[in-house]
Amino acid sequence: MSDNELSVDIQSLTNKNWKLKEYSDRQIDFISQKYGLSRLVSKLLNIRNISEQDIPSYINPSLKESLPDPYNLVDMEKSCDRLYKAILANEKIAVFGDYDVDGSTSASLLINYFKKLSIDLDFHIPNRFTEGYGPSKEVFSKFKDKGVKVIFTVDCGTMSHEEIEFANQNKLDIVVLDHHQPEINLPKAFALINPNRLDDTSGLNYLAAVGVTYMFIIGINRKLRKEGWFKKNDIEEPNLISFLDVAALGTVCDAVPLKGLNRILVNKGLEVMQKLNNPGLRALAEKSNIKQKVSVYDLGFKLGPRINAAGRLGRSSFGTDLLTASEKLKADQISEELNKFNSERRTIESYVLDQAIEQVTEDKLKNKVLIVYGEGWHEGVIGIIASRLKDKFNKPTIVLSITDDVAKGSGRSLKGIDLGSLVVAAQQSQIILKGGGHAMAAGLTMEKNKIDKLSQFFEKKLNKVDAIETNFTTMLADDKLSISAVNLEVHDEIEKVGPFGSENPEPNFIFENIKLASVDQIGEDHLKCLIKSNESSFIEAMAFRSLNTKLGDELKKNKGGNISIFGKIKINEWNGRKTPQLHIIDIANSQIN
Repeated sequence: MSDNELSVDIQSLTNKNWKLKEYSDRQIDFISQKYGLSRLVSKLLNIRNISEQDIPSYINPSLKESLPDPYNLVDMEKSCDRLYKAILANEKIAVFGDYDVDGSTSASLLINYFKKLSIDLDFHIPNRFTEGYGPSKEVFSKFKDKGVKVIFTVDCGTMSHEEIEFANQNKLDIVVLDHHQPEINLPKAFALINPNRLDDTSGLNYLAAVGVTYMFIIGINRKLRKEGWFKKNDIEEPNLISFLDVAALGTVCDAVPLKGLNRILVNKGLEVMQKLNNPGLRALAEKSNIKQKVSVYDLGFKLGPRINAAGRLGRSSFGTDLLTASEKLKADQISEELNKFNSERRTIESYVLDQAIEQVTEDKLKNKVLIVYGEGWHEGVIGIIASRLKDKFNKPTIVLSITDDVAKGSGRSLKGIDLGSLVVAAQQSQIILKGGGHAMAAGLTMEKNKIDKLSQFFEKKLNKVDAIETNFTTMLADDKLSISAVNLEVHDEIEKVGPFGSENPEPNFIFENIKLASVDQIGEDHLKCLIKSNESSFIEAMAFRSLNTKLGDELKKNKGGNISIFGKIKINEWNGRKTPQLHIIDIANSQIN
């Protein structure tokens, strides 16, 4: 238990309850004294339950020291041996990817790595509307006709029994690099590398497909070095660190937990990203108006959505084309197209989101999994809508688009409910036609008339599971701070606990008795405020997308008065200048007893 909790819950002006997260003063003092860390950093580490022995590597992560042996993954050594033989025999190799960011980055990693070996890989990214998810016999046949002998399936393949059997019959060796939840019976691929296999003991089941792919690259590179291949062929050994920018992008965008190896991939990947050596990433950063240090936010909310937009609107290969482009002109052209697709996607998304929210009744909110559906909803945005609804209502959500009585859906989950396993179970029970995924995201296809049956199935499956926290009126803060803490130094201290993302959320803080000097609209729906306390100068604060919301209304109503703020400490970088900024999430009356 905590030895610090607030004596009472604090009800905000938007009817939310503020509470402090649990921590131990005794352990914070110990961490601070032993490791020479500030009390704030020590508290954030304690709240995140970082064990004492892991603190040094957590604060100063090292890829070399923390990297597990790739051969710990089932079938990894086998696949590396096969690819080594393929390289020696000059066999043609191809990649079959997925149309999301994880799939695009995984395919790009392989293509870019083999380019360094002077080996060109053929690849195919399926059109989500005409081909659907996962490998197909038709594409395998085309690869065979081109003389391909080995095919990687990345971010897919774990459930592709028929397609892989077809490949076997046609003497094609399939190497699956995936992370989606498997069934007990696996397809008979030459190698199926998936840390979520029941017989895999690597402990890397939190990796995205791009993380699994990066582990393969490490494995095959080690094999080539051991065999003296680089020296024999007078080829410089690739610098594997240089591929981490693409690995970080896929990891962040697939919303896998930023812990263990994932956290290191993202941490070191961001360092590589700053150099923008990848022509495609450089061009896309320019189109995204990223002019400062690239952050996790930029990966997840600027670069990633633009790559995803192509797959969502039927131009599936554009993401891989961009990330593997070597010429600036081509990279610029593709990034311009991606920017246009992203604008179009936003318009479609806004339309579908409004319709989806209208369906969310009090009765539906009683269910453990929220399911909404609509005729003709654009399949390319239903995953985003599921994420929006999941965040808004704090419930695992599935959004279904119906065409000719067939519903195709995408789901997003919360920690504590493995949505991928639920969808696989639904398929095994013949409630859905096909589906799969991982803990935090899933996709499925089903008959429209079985939607209610699916909802009942989920409720029955989850009725014995401890209820997850679905009271979305509760907001947890990491600490109470003075407004004077909104400065560059404190922000840099907070960043020591980053990068932030899934299962390592950015810290929230409570600031009491703050004067709200001004409230002005900027852009279409943002509010910019000036705030201060008695001992501080004015500080800029932003309430994003708050216009015409309860928060926005309360900010305007309390202009000139004193309030308490629930928010995040951020840095605004403009024209090379850094200024501290507070992002307002919620507000309450100024006096907290």
